[in-house]
Amino acid sequence: MKKPDIRSILKESSLPRLETEILASFLLGQSREYLLTHPETGISHALYGRYKNLETKRLEGWPIAYLTGQKEFYGLSFKVNPAVLTPRPETEMMVEEIIAAAKRDKSKKAPLIVDLGTGSGAIIVASATELRKLSPALFMKTKFMAVDISRQALNIAKENSLAHKLGRRIEFLHGNLLTPLKLNERKLAGRHLIIAANLPYLTKSQIKDSPSIQREPKLALDGGPGGLKYYKELFRQLADLELSGIHARILCEIDPAQTVKIRSLIKKYLPQAELKIKKDLSRKDRLAIIQKAD
Repeated sequence: MKKPDIRSILKESSLPRLETEILASFLLGQSREYLLTHPETGISHALYGRYKNLETKRLEGWPIAYLTGQKEFYGLSFKVNPAVLTPRPETEMMVEEIIAAAKRDKSKKAPLIVDLGTGSGAIIVASATELRKLSPALFMKTKFMAVDISRQALNIAKENSLAHKLGRRIEFLHGNLLTPLKLNERKLAGRHLIIAANLPYLTKSQIKDSPSIQREPKLALDGGPGGLKYYKELFRQLADLELSGIHARILCEIDPAQTVKIRSLIKKYLPQAELKIKKDLSRKDRLAIIQKAD
């Protein structure tokens, strides 16, 4: 049997060319440019078999990020597996808002950045890494916390934190939303509270009608009837939290169809707060920015 080479993969794959190149690059440990400039490079039958196995899984709907075990987000590489959602490009705007909020506060209060439903840790790790690069002094006085109800997800997030040399700068907590943080007036004194909440916000019908997400964890997708079950619970918790004298900013990623409902919920539970809806690059409502002044 003729020994396969890179051309064997590129010519015979049933996947789109870009996906073929990504998977082949991953297996060979080479860049996509290398594949194109050295197509005659021989590969073992075992490696070719591994590629065909990945190809089959991709054709069955597995996200490429799960097949390679990594996903780029905000210019950083994150470990991912089926226990966590693959980070989406539109979520990068949340990191931008976190950094802007931390740097914008003129009160000189030390930020407390909390990432609820952290998953792979992409938001909190990218935020901490970016803040460390842009403002080392602000980074050092900022406290970072991340929460998830999935212990498997927390383990992945911790690995990503260590991979980006954040050591113990991020405190990871297991539990539901704000509950494990046990926030109170004493803990928040002198702090500028910034909460990032990329919570499950899809309905069961949306999940069912989206083939591309069938392999991702339902726990991180299903937001209950209407998709806003967890945001409603978060707003209830915030309403019960004593925030007088505390400058708080809450960022919530939403489905574009939920704008009216999210406005209604915020008006009900946080009537004194200001709300701004920010659009993503596709000009769709994507981020609810809730602000409560001191």
